[in-house]
Amino acid sequence: MESYVHNLKLKLLDKPYDHGFIKNFNFNEEEQAYLNSLFNLNQFLDTDTPLIHLISKGHIELVSHLLNFSKIRVDVNEVKLNQTLFVCFTTHFLNLPLEELSRNYLDYQNEISHLFINGYQVKEDDFKFIKQFKARKDSRQLQYIMFASYTLKLAKPRLIYVLMDHIRLFTSLTCIKTGKHIGFYKTIEKQVIESTQNSSAFQNEIINYISKNRKTEFKAIENKLLEMRRNKYEVIEDPQLREVLNRLI
Repeated sequence: MESYVHNLKLKLLDKPYDHGFIKNFNFNEEEQAYLNSLFNLNQFLDTDTPLIHLISKGHIELVSHLLNFSKIRVDVNEVKLNQTLFVCFTTHFLNLPLEELSRNYLDYQNEISHLFINGYQVKEDDFKFIKQFKARKDSRQLQYIMFASYTLKLAKPRLIYVLMDHIRLFTSLTCIKTGKHIGFYKTIEKQVIESTQNSSAFQNEIINYISKNRKTEFKAIENKLLEMRRNKYEVIEDPQLREVLNRLI
């Protein structure tokens, strides 16, 4: 533990350190108590918002380590000048070059979900932040914004996991609901077809949504799904998935 703290301090100071000690340790309660007596991140960095401070200095991977793998006690609900950790992570990923958004999307999902796993509480600043991006037109950025907006509405790790597990279905339905091209496929039709081709239940969900809400502009997609589906009676039976669909769509 002393070696762990020593090398973590070196890493925080951008000095050479032993990478072998910066990893996931399974400390017991006694060891954890001793670790906390050895190191306090707020005191070491002389700030009440050390995680936001580290992200502002370009150390987002270190913050990810502290949140997800280290046993150092941290507060995920820091706020500094309207900046929250949710805002910081989302800003970082939205500022990536457009061509990098696709391969970094799973990382973004994981970072945001881990915030909530670690006890993140949604802030009003988060909603204000997301609203300013809803006019974005690039489908890849809209994928991030959609996920961010939905996690704020769900705010529970259990429900966010359902969203992540069925993200392509939610993306397809959101495309139809909003009329916006969202995601990493070239067209809305491609998004819907590829996302539902292995599930009659998902296809029926979208067919019913288009019909019920009179989304006539997506009649061609509806007809394509009608041709593709293998079982017109199959429906989504997972109660957690149905709960999230009802909340978001």
